[in-house]
Amino acid sequence: MLNASSELGNLSLGKWVHSQVIEKGLILNCQLGTALVDMYAKSGALVYARLVFDRMELRNVWTWSAMILGLAQHGFAKEALELFPKMLNFSVRPNYVTFLGVLCACSHAGQVDDGYQYFHDMEHVHGIKPMMIHYGAMVDILGRAGRLNEAYSFIMSMPFDPDPIVWRTLLSACNTRDANDNEGVGNKVSEKLLELEPSRGGNLVMVANMYAEVGMWEKAANLRKVMKERRVKKTAGESCVELGGSIHKFFSGYDSRADYEGIYQLLDVLSLHMELVNM
Repeated sequence: MLNASSELGNLSLGKWVHSQVIEKGLILNCQLGTALVDMYAKSGALVYARLVFDRMELRNVWTWSAMILGLAQHGFAKEALELFPKMLNFSVRPNYVTFLGVLCACSHAGQVDDGYQYFHDMEHVHGIKPMMIHYGAMVDILGRAGRLNEAYSFIMSMPFDPDPIVWRTLLSACNTRDANDNEGVGNKVSEKLLELEPSRGGNLVMVANMYAEVGMWEKAANLRKVMKERRVKKTAGESCVELGGSIHKFFSGYDSRADYEGIYQLLDVLSLHMELVNM
């Protein structure tokens, strides 16, 4: 039930399951405690996740990894990196998920050198061969730090062919940097990405936006034309909100609710009030 709550992102259900655990006096063993930590961490309730984590008498590598990854993914990089040496002090050997969390934390904290060190130690100290997802995490670290050429060289030195996710990670970084920094790398990354996934709408949109950012209007227009001819569309962004026991989905650029005009009017009023308060 807790794993199902994690996958659904249903915090209310997860809390109810936790209440049943307490009410029935179940022993918080390693498996149950880890499931609770994972559920709260994935739902963004890091305070609850840490409370459960701290109260567990026995923790295995999955418990530590769930806590470290949860902290890292929600921006608590410092706390995540502080947990890693504590884990080693308890003689718990890290696994591939642990290092994914550590590298994610380095990315959020902008710690490039530490990221390189952890990536090196992963294989040469702990005997864990980096997977595609770990290489992608390193590319994200370098991309966020603006070291685009270095990230491209890192990808080209990978021992296996990079997947589209790795290329998209770098292209996303190129789109957020100054045009003078990313034009050369962005073009090369775009070519690689379109070569691997020529019909993926999200890729075409990202590349077209990059061309527009650097003033390459003709190339951007050509890509938009290709998308129109192939009837390729980018999947709309989706958000889910639980209210009254029901899950409500919201899509970018689409609104099926009959009262959407009233909602936007209310938002305008709230926006005006916030502006007045800040004056």
